[in-house]
Amino acid sequence: MRYSFIVALVLFSYCAIAQETFKNEHFIEVTGTAEMEVDPNEITLLIRLKEFEENRTKTMLEKLDKDFMTALKSAGIEKKRLSLADVGSKLDKLGKKDKDAFREKTYQLILTSGKELEALLINLEPVKVDQVAITRVHHTELEKLKIDLKVKALQAARAKAEVLLKSIGSEIGKPIMVREWDNGPVHPYDMPANVMVRQKSEGMEMMTEQASPSFRSIRLQAQVSAQFKIQ
Repeated sequence: MRYSFIVALVLFSYCAIAQETFKNEHFIEVTGTAEMEVDPNEITLLIRLKEFEENRTKTMLEKLDKDFMTALKSAGIEKKRLSLADVGSKLDKLGKKDKDAFREKTYQLILTSGKELEALLINLEPVKVDQVAITRVHHTELEKLKIDLKVKALQAARAKAEVLLKSIGSEIGKPIMVREWDNGPVHPYDMPANVMVRQKSEGMEMMTEQASPSFRSIRLQAQVSAQFKIQ
């Protein structure tokens, strides 16, 4: 019971402070929003190369690796943007003792545009990679863009307040309170999207290719609530 009394006392005190703060204070509260779309400039791919057997002939990892590097060069992509994605890739030579084993190697590749992705997929067609997956889509200046967007949302809130007050013959004064809502960006790919996959079933092997991804922009949205004095 004492606990309930303390809580009630705190709530009463808070209301009293709030009433004292806004006593004789005439204000308008509005919400402003702003949206924008940006093309990603950082696209992360996982590319897996894996040995396979076709017409009783085994395609070795070394050949797949060489063909992949050729495709990368033909697409105009610098090799320095390529790295091994797992430790197991560094140990691929250990599988040579087992003739029936199919060795594999996984790379991580960072692209800078959808145009680069399209060029890579075109040049990868004859390589017969095991899998290509988009794992991350990002913009390197995302935080700066979000701040710029919040500024536009606040300006939109002020403009709205000015129009509303003008309609009743009043003018807007200084801001009393500004509250922002942090809305995360909407990415074109929330989950990894396979682009090309080699499938094996009952001793048979087939290559399935999905249509080239329709590369959408990253959508950003900002929302700001603000209170302004009424003059």
